[in-house]
Amino acid sequence: MSAKPETTFISGVHKHFPPGRKNPYWMKNNNVYTAGVWDCWYSGPARDLWVEYKFAVIPKRDSTLMVPSLSALQLDWGAARFAEGRNLAVIIGCKEGGVIFENLEWAEKITAAAFKVRVQSRKEIADWIMNRTGAL
Repeated sequence: MSAKPETTFISGVHKHFPPGRKNPYWMKNNNVYTAGVWDCWYSGPARDLWVEYKFAVIPKRDSTLMVPSLSALQLDWGAARFAEGRNLAVIIGCKEGGVIFENLEWAEKITAAAFKVRVQSRKEIADWIMNRTGAL
């Protein structure tokens, strides 16, 4: 059985964390009894970070609108944590890399052209997570 693209993308980001380091500490969440909880929790010396990962194929037409495909429960969970002042991001992976959405951006549409401009490599995303949690 092959891994889903989202799982492969997450592994591709995590492999860029320095080997043998405990920062950031991370935990992949998958619990059928707590629907809506985001995919990964990261903890570092400075702060925690919750990330919901998605994977998408970038549309060929630049004007096509993209929106992170979060479920209603994920949107509610993220909005509630944001209201509490938590650090959150939605990261949409793609074949070319990924795009980080913060500060409720994950509920907004973005054109394929704007998405392409924001794509970062998996290593850049791993570095961003380490910076965000103070693990660098």
